Amino acid sequence: MGVSGDSLVVSNSLPAQCSVFSAEAAAVFHATTLPANQPILIVTDSQSAIMALTDEAPKHPWIQGTVTHAPPNTVYMWVPGHCGIQGNVIADHLAGSGPIGPRFSDNVPFQDIKKWIKRTVRRAWDNEWRNNRTHQLRKIKATTDPWKDRPSLKEQQVVSRLRTGHSRASHNFGGTPFRRTCETCGVPASVEHILINCVELEDLRVAFGLEGTSIRSLLGDESPAADALIAFLKEANLFYNI
Repeated sequence: MGVSGDSLVVSNSLPAQCSVFSAEAAAVFHATTLPANQPILIVTDSQSAIMALTDEAPKHPWIQGTVTHAPPNTVYMWVPGHCGIQGNVIADHLAGSGPIGPRFSDNVPFQDIKKWIKRTVRRAWDNEWRNNRTHQLRKIKATTDPWKDRPSLKEQQVVSRLRTGHSRASHNFGGTPFRRTCETCGVPASVEHILINCVELEDLRVAFGLEGTSIRSLLGDESPAADALIAFLKEANLFYNI
């Protein structure tokens, strides 16, 4: 964070978990609460900080502190960033050198720590997912981003079961669960075998333009063959047996 003014140069660091907004809020709070013997004008290019100051019940601690401790007659003004305004340019430069400056506070606002935890968990999940090359769903989905929904709940259910590799066409779930065997090919009736390799369904795959495809191209989130796959499953009498 950086603050610039008459005979005033401040460049402070914040914990790495703090957001850009927190740095802007800290700069406004610091400038507001500095001792002054005349009315204070705070000029900032942070429109979000100015808007937060108008909230009836601000949640950010440094915005709360600004509202609570601002001297009477303090005025806040927004100016566009990167427009060559000298004080703004100096403050931006000070903010850029802030990470090597003295620490403004060791506290991290709750909103920032919450977002940091979510980013950390998501990054760890992404790494684990990318490194898992054997899981059925990993073959289809390269990322942990949310799926897009299918038009109907039944289609969503069918596609989800195919993606996880567990369906009534490939497994018996009554009594002791076991994987079925393809009666035509004599191999385990996996989802991939049924959709890609089973010779009994080859003519249907050709008819619906699904020949030569991969399991990812059929079941991936951006699959151009998604509608054709649903039609193929219905024609093969598999749609309601997945």
